[in-house]
Amino acid sequence: MRLDQAVASRFPEISRRKARELISARRVLVNDRPVAIASREVADGDRIVLVASEAELTILRETAQWIAIDKPSGMPTQPTRDRQQRSLEELLRVRFGEIYLVHRLDTGTSGAVIFARTRAAAAELSAAFAQGEVRKMYVALTAPPLRQPVTIETPIEGREAVTIVRAVQGSRAEVEILTGRTHQIRIHLSSIGYPVLGDRRYGGAPAPRLMLHAWKLEHPSFGTIEAPLPAL
Repeated sequence: MRLDQAVASRFPEISRRKARELISARRVLVNDRPVAIASREVADGDRIVLVASEAELTILRETAQWIAIDKPSGMPTQPTRDRQQRSLEELLRVRFGEIYLVHRLDTGTSGAVIFARTRAAAAELSAAFAQGEVRKMYVALTAPPLRQPVTIETPIEGREAVTIVRAVQGSRAEVEILTGRTHQIRIHLSSIGYPVLGDRRYGGAPAPRLMLHAWKLEHPSFGTIEAPLPAL
């Protein structure tokens, strides 16, 4: 079946004419890749996603090899299982075509995230993150407020995990992670009785959002990438 026919069939609210417009605008993804040819044949098992409108994205820095984005809180970094919410990766594919995920942030976490734009850059950046060469600094709001800097080295799921809180001012804490375990900051701060505000999963007090922001990324290959602090 042609792609425009498939879109109209799977999404009854979309006419075939509208489907062709979306395809031409590269707002139709087939198996996570933008396709701009309405006559392309697709199979029944192909995954088709519509990006009906292009979200405003804040680009922190862009080169031919990679792009750094200030991810909004509430937007997934990569596609979710239910596909009901467009991810940052999908939006970037629509806009830039070739995009490679090299690290991620939790959906509720805002801030700096880098995507590679070539296979070579993806391999280099992925290795840098995996080997702990990229310095990752965050800002978190906790309740109750932390009283002093602390280093937490409790393993997560049997794996080494190191979180360093370097500065504390009121409920705000500046945090660096030396490892990259899933939910590491959230788990570690909760484990010592200072969960992140808005973190319902790990016992945080109610807040308008998860009060965690990926503030800075540093590496010799790209220097310092900084995402301005939001109104946490």
